[in-house]
Amino acid sequence: MRKAIKLINNIEEYSVVLILLGLAFVSFVEVICRYVLSFSFTWMEEVCRYGGVLVTFLGASLGVKYGIHFSMDLLFERVDNDRFRHGLQVVMNVVSGLMFLVIVWYGWAQTMKMYQLGPKMAVLPLYKYWAYVPIPLFSIFISLRFFILGGKHLLAFQRNDPFKMLSRER
Repeated sequence: MRKAIKLINNIEEYSVVLILLGLAFVSFVEVICRYVLSFSFTWMEEVCRYGGVLVTFLGASLGVKYGIHFSMDLLFERVDNDRFRHGLQVVMNVVSGLMFLVIVWYGWAQTMKMYQLGPKMAVLPLYKYWAYVPIPLFSIFISLRFFILGGKHLLAFQRNDPFKMLSRER
């Protein structure tokens, strides 16, 4: 199981790197073509727009994994009780996981609505619903990561472990 999770994590991380490199390359080529050659590819803007959506949701999942999203930690600074801190982390992670399940639900509904309507992208020869698929798909990963973190903090709460952020996997 650990090997499968490690494989998924590696695929996620390398995918973000490759997509960002691809977006940078496509943007660079577009700038060179537009300002040096006075020629522009019409599909490059659309590729960058939808690639940005893809990398945003994939990167958000990695942000949960590494615990690098911004957060308000005023309560953590004011409270010295480790059990309370772990309990608060459990509640926050479960609520965040549930919120992303709501995003999965509505994201999937929107994707299916686009599928039924059947519009194509403006320039690319693809159906527009493909641009909506990353939203529910990667929101599932984000939700699972929040629930896993909540479970880790629940175990630490039960064992009365000293508080530390458990999401830092480096």
